[in-house]
Amino acid sequence: MNNKDRYCGIILLGLGGWIAWESSHFPVLAGMPYGPGLFPTIAAFGLSICGALILLSSLVSTQSVAEIEKSPEKDNRGQRATLNTFGVILAVIFYAMFLETAGFHLVSFLILCCLFILLQIRLVFSFVLATGVTVIIHLIFYSFLHVPLPWGILEPLAW
Repeated sequence: MNNKDRYCGIILLGLGGWIAWESSHFPVLAGMPYGPGLFPTIAAFGLSICGALILLSSLVSTQSVAEIEKSPEKDNRGQRATLNTFGVILAVIFYAMFLETAGFHLVSFLILCCLFILLQIRLVFSFVLATGVTVIIHLIFYSFLHVPLPWGILEPLAW
């Protein structure tokens, strides 16, 4: 377990550094204090921080691999991880298939609710969290960044 975390941390840290380096070469538009490399650079630093935290936690971890292997919950965690992985893959496929017709708001809310429930978050909190995340993403992209999000069947409600 610790070795897998170390490798994952190293890969994420390296990937974040590579993305930041590549995005620093994007051209800056005339008259703009920032260019198209701003968002990839921010995301790369976030990725690097996550990789560093995973790497650090794997180095500090006191539980050995042998103790984890002896754990009776090991089989249940493996099945749960497989179920979560397939849930995320199906969510991406569902998102790609129904985004234009159903709209960003409806599809995002449904996918987030399903994923939160799959991740064993309480039902009421899943609905509240999915609503909040969908609204915040709408505000950031649609209102502040002026990125057109598909409204789908909610087109009459668009502002």
